[in-house]
Amino acid sequence: MSSTTIRVSEATHARLAALADEVDRPMTAVVDEALDALERRRFFVAFNERYRDLRDDAEAWGQIEAERRAEAGALADSSG
Repeated sequence: MSSTTIRVSEATHARLAALADEVDRPMTAVVDEALDALERRRFFVAFNERYRDLRDDAEAWGQIEAERRAEAGALADSSG
């Protein structure tokens, strides 16, 4: 795996080193995990915002509800 150098403040480096030591992982692994966590959080924040927007749109939400009712009927028909 190739690597590169990034500049961080001394305080951030100290925090990263302390956390890496605490979890007994290399600093690169801690950075990777932190980025994964931030990406997941941003995804779900955006997802929840769009879901809220959808719920606020009565016409669009009505279409979703109609689809759910149709799918529930189809599932009930195929399980018997």
